Amino acid sequence: MALTLSQQTAAEFAARFWARVKAAKLAGDQAEFSRLLYWLTERLLAGDITDAQARNSFNTAFGRSLTAGQWTTLRTSRITPAHDRYAAMLVEGDL
Repeated sequence: MALTLSQQTAAEFAARFWARVKAAKLAGDQAEFSRLLYWLTERLLAGDITDAQARNSFNTAFGRSLTAGQWTTLRTSRITPAHDRYAAMLVEGDL
């Protein structure tokens, strides 16, 4: 099921989402950074958003032009490990 936004456009949401990811990373807030990437991965796995949508919003937010292959590498090397760290924290009751 696609995300249903009533107070903002998808582009506005994506810009705010990536701004929060960047702010958490810069602040060294590993829990918040991982939580946001956990949410993103869960939405991708649920089919609420597509990899292409996530990649395009990332590219727009960070002024990049990642190809599908580069996005897959980023997901595998950075996003999925952050997701898995957060999932482990949830299981361990650390949050």
